[in-house]
Amino acid sequence: MSSIFLSHNSKDKPWVRALAERLITDNVVVWLDEAEINIGDSLIDKISEGIREMKYVAAIISKNSVGSSWVQKEISIAMSKEISGRQVTVLPLVIDDCELPVSLSDKLYADFKNPDDFEESYDKLLRTIGVKKQAKSINDQKSNHRVVNSTISSGEMPQEPGIKIIGILKERTRQDSEYSGLQDYFFQLSKSPSGDWVHFFNQSRKFPRHTMWRRAWVEGDCVVVKCASGELQNHLNDLKKDVADANINLAQAIEQHNEKEKREAQRREAERIKRDMLFDDLDFS
Repeated sequence: MSSIFLSHNSKDKPWVRALAERLITDNVVVWLDEAEINIGDSLIDKISEGIREMKYVAAIISKNSVGSSWVQKEISIAMSKEISGRQVTVLPLVIDDCELPVSLSDKLYADFKNPDDFEESYDKLLRTIGVKKQAKSINDQKSNHRVVNSTISSGEMPQEPGIKIIGILKERTRQDSEYSGLQDYFFQLSKSPSGDWVHFFNQSRKFPRHTMWRRAWVEGDCVVVKCASGELQNHLNDLKKDVADANINLAQAIEQHNEKEKREAQRREAERIKRDMLFDDLDFS
């Protein structure tokens, strides 16, 4: 699985978040400061750690970032890693009309300046980092993940849910007082979902996929849809897909979390071995 650090200026955050969501949809591990840095953390230590752990660094180049001392510092750290490793790891992504920093001026950059050419440039980026684009519709791409760890808590990880819709609770059907002819229908889930699962379900429901789209949400161990009785089967089909997508997306987020935890454990073990070797070399004679 490929991984990438997104170096950028905070003023470009909306564009960078959108890119991060697309990358995660294509199974790329993404390092983004708002998801990885907590209150009290040393900024330079966390950023250095992120650059060291990720395989690639995408330098988001814009009028905002070329004058940013933090972005320049991140690029400098990344270039040092590239030089020492003797392989290309720093990838300039230009998103508006500006000059490349001197340190990147000899590199071929990905041109994201024209929104109409986004998909072509994005495909080139995926090929560069060795990732095959997932075959998903535009709506599915929009409704997938946030950045890993932005919804998964840092404590005990939830288990892959495998949640299913197993029936309808007829007695809980209720008339909507505001919408004539519409009722709330309660579909029973196989078990109560976690807050993380609910987030991914809501993301899947965020963008309408057809003209009959209705509001749906999670209440306890049920998924509720507001619709007319004659539409029930169509909406049940939609909800089954949304439930399946929530299972898949949460499982992928858990996998990415576990990969990060594994890398952190490996880093700690390497530090322990280095420390022990230092201790063993002490001369007490």
